[in-house]
Amino acid sequence: MADYQLAHPLYLDVQMMVSFLAYLEGGVHISSEETLQKEKIRNGQVGGDERVSLPSLGALLGLEASINAERGRHVAESAETRVARHHTAASLFNGLYGFLHGDGAISSLENHEQLTNVEPGAFVKLSGRYMGNPLEEMLAMFGQMMAYMEEMAQGAEESRSQRSAGRRSGNPQARESASHQEDNSYAETVRQFRQFDQSVEMRILRKMKEELDSCPIHDVVLETSSGVKAVLTVASEYYDEAVAEKLSSGDFIVLGKVTRVLREGESINLSRRTVVGKMGDQQDSLVDAMANLPGFSLQSSDPVVRFPAVQILPMAIFV
Repeated sequence: MADYQLAHPLYLDVQMMVSFLAYLEGGVHISSEETLQKEKIRNGQVGGDERVSLPSLGALLGLEASINAERGRHVAESAETRVARHHTAASLFNGLYGFLHGDGAISSLENHEQLTNVEPGAFVKLSGRYMGNPLEEMLAMFGQMMAYMEEMAQGAEESRSQRSAGRRSGNPQARESASHQEDNSYAETVRQFRQFDQSVEMRILRKMKEELDSCPIHDVVLETSSGVKAVLTVASEYYDEAVAEKLSSGDFIVLGKVTRVLREGESINLSRRTVVGKMGDQQDSLVDAMANLPGFSLQSSDPVVRFPAVQILPMAIFV
C-alpha cells in the first residue's frame, strides 16, 4: 500500500501556504531543471553518417538530445537531456501537508471535549460536512425568487393591458372576449410584490447582499459528525461561486489556524459583516420579510453559530 496521500484542495490560501513553505525550506522553488547525460560504446558499421532522434514525446516533455555516429571504428554515442519540472499550487500543498503530517505538527479535532485543550494559533485539522453560509444562501435564493416575481409581474401587466385594449376595441367579438376573461390569479401577489419591491426593507436587503458580495472575507461553516461547528473565515481572493458549488453538501477536510474557540454561552453571528448584523433584534423583521414573500415560502436558517464551535483561518479545504 502506498505510504503517501494525494490531497486535492478545492480552496487554497496560496499566500499562507507559500509563506509557511518559505520558512521551512529557506525559500520556495516553484521550478527546477536538471541535466542527464548518458554515453555508450558500440562497434562501427559500414555506411554513411547516422542520426537518431528522440520520439516525439520527448519534444512534448521539453527534452533535448544529440546522438552522433562515425564510420569504421568504435563509436562513442552520447545523449544529453535537460528536464524542467514545475510545481503547481496543489503540488506544493501536498508537499507541505505531507511534511506537517509526518512531523506531528497538526492536531486533529474530532469532538467538543478536545476544544478545551485548543488555543488560538494552533494548527488543526478537522473533517465534516460543508454547510456554507445560510444567510448568503437565503439572500441568493431570495434574489432568484425576486427575478421570477418580476417576470410574473410583467406578464400580469401585459395581460391586463391586453384586456383593457380588447374592451375598448371597435370589434364586438374582441370586446365580448375581453369581458369574459378572468383577472390573472397572481394579481394580488403581483401587487404585494410591487409594494415590497419599493419598501425600505427591500433596499436594506439589496444593500446587505452588496456588502456580502464585496466583502474580502466570507464566513462559511463546516460541521463534524460529533456536532462541532467550525466557522471558516475564507478569503474572497480564493473563494468564488465555482468553489462554493464544488463544496456544496459534501464532506471535506479543513487545515488551518485557530483564531477563536467558543466557550459555553458564546456565539458567532454569520451576518456580522453586514449592517444587518449590527441591528440586533431588528434583523429578525428583515428575515421574516424575506421568508413571507407573497406566493412563496422561503425556508430560513438561523445565522448564529453557538457552542461547541471554533473559528479557523483555513489554509486549505480539500478532499
